[in-house]
Amino acid sequence: MVNNDKLKELIFRIRDNDRHALSELYSEMKTSVYSLALVYTKSDFDAEDIMQNTFLKIWSAASSFSGKNAKSWIMMITRNLALDMLRSSKRRADLDENIPSEDCFAKITASETVKNLFTHLKEEEREIVLLYSYGFTHAEIAEIAGRPRATIIWKYNNALKKLRKISGGDNVD
Repeated sequence: MVNNDKLKELIFRIRDNDRHALSELYSEMKTSVYSLALVYTKSDFDAEDIMQNTFLKIWSAASSFSGKNAKSWIMMITRNLALDMLRSSKRRADLDENIPSEDCFAKITASETVKNLFTHLKEEEREIVLLYSYGFTHAEIAEIAGRPRATIIWKYNNALKKLRKISGGDNVD
């Protein structure tokens, strides 16, 4: 995982219309952005769209970057785009009840066991556990989710307890 200083440098270069910097940023963050989008949409197709739109948004909004936590800023853009897509999809689904829901949750997890365990978590718990597993700190997750850090830590610990109880062991971390 790339450090925050490197990400900030890339965003500042993007402000100056450096397309190579956008390409570097994409290479560094595409997996994290895609994974977060997939947590929300559970659709490979939608997650890819959100990933692409995130980097387009970064290109157009780089001048609004405050210079603080670059990773959190990028992930907040991703989260907001995913939520916007879900709201839009809900409106379309309300109009047409026959829209099939595509479940690509299997793309998130590498094994059947982990997939089965994660189905017992609420969506927010899955998001927190996955972001933490991708190297985000509790403070960064709190900023992304718009929740207090203490709430994120509490939900993370409860999710781990739930996973331990379901798996029947103490080796889930």
